[in-house]
Amino acid sequence: MKLKVYGCRGSIPFCQNSQYGGNTACIALESKGQIIFLDAGSGIINFDLSEDWYKDSTIKNKYFDIFLSHLHIDHILGLATFKYLWDPQSHVRLYTIDRGGGTLKEQIFATFASPYWPIPIALTSDVECIELQEDMPYSLGSFTIIPFEAPHPNKTTSFYITDGSIRIVYLLDSEISLLDENKYTKLVAFCRNADLVIFDAAYSPEDYLSRKGWGHSTIEDGIKLAQLSGCKRLMFDHFSFDYNDSQIEMLDKIAQSKGDNFIFAREGLEMTL
Repeated sequence: MKLKVYGCRGSIPFCQNSQYGGNTACIALESKGQIIFLDAGSGIINFDLSEDWYKDSTIKNKYFDIFLSHLHIDHILGLATFKYLWDPQSHVRLYTIDRGGGTLKEQIFATFASPYWPIPIALTSDVECIELQEDMPYSLGSFTIIPFEAPHPNKTTSFYITDGSIRIVYLLDSEISLLDENKYTKLVAFCRNADLVIFDAAYSPEDYLSRKGWGHSTIEDGIKLAQLSGCKRLMFDHFSFDYNDSQIEMLDKIAQSKGDNFIFAREGLEMTL
């Protein structure tokens, strides 16, 4: 399985020059020719169909499968200017759980309409919105994806993802310190010996003290989870938009002092698992 990071910031994108990038959440996974995207933050607009590792995949026929953990603006912002959403030759499929208050399409695109957006998104592409159920596996090509409840406002889900050999757990926008014992045990079980856990590290431990209940975690939470689950690698992601490189590098040093299986996401990062 291959992975590429297109955005790893939280809340809003920003233009500050940073080696970690300034776009919000979006990660692409590839296995046996099947491509899936995890969230559609502003990072997705940097996707380039000409990239070599897409040439023999489902994307070559303009099929885009995007799994949305939730509908907060930083995780769907890229849909507004994702050029393939406007391309009548493209086939865009959006997967998320039903949150009520209209059809899935109405829920997903409600933000991109008056008075919040100047021009309603003209859904000229072949857009299909597919409902997921928490704790129910969904198969797509070589992938099996299981959404499960995340401790974050507005019905957010995490994802357990496998292609039959590699296992990834996606935990952005997840305040795991708020989980009760049973739910924390379930989370550890999902992460047990996983090849990669993608973990929300929005705040430093110090900043978290004034932001408890906002739905995000710290590197300390990730280190503890890695130690309990025995995951092979844990990647910190979803850094606060106002953290500069020096601040993130300080967090990186703390993580590295705890083991060599911790890495920090950055835009453009590619991995083969």
